Amino acid sequence: MSLSDHSQRISAVLGPTNTGKTYLAIERMLGYRTGMIGFPLRLLARENYDKVVKAVGARHVALVTGEEKIVPKSARYFLCTVESMPVDRLVEFLAIDEVQLCGDRERGFMFTDRILHARGLSETMFLGADTMRPLIRA
Repeated sequence: MSLSDHSQRISAVLGPTNTGKTYLAIERMLGYRTGMIGFPLRLLARENYDKVVKAVGARHVALVTGEEKIVPKSARYFLCTVESMPVDRLVEFLAIDEVQLCGDRERGFMFTDRILHARGLSETMFLGADTMRPLIRA
């Protein structure tokens, strides 16, 4: 599913768990000069931070969660929990993982806010369960 918004590309990659959605988002992000991905769990942010550090080096990668904050001066890529995303920072690529959590009673408002308002300058990607298709389309 792809929606376009002027020169900005907005896409939703929806499907079952373990089908490579996060891998795709990281690959897309690394194709840009700057990027940010919001994850539902600190552990997922940390795990993917480690992968991106191996790919581009620690000085270019930030980790921002409620518990950890590693932000080098030359950080170009930000791996965060959804709640801790520095959305005032402009990045070319932005992704939100597990968007179906917008239905969660405790944290859903934050995922909903990110779906409605967080955007990459060039590309925005929403990752999650196929059950989100009608909501994202609307």
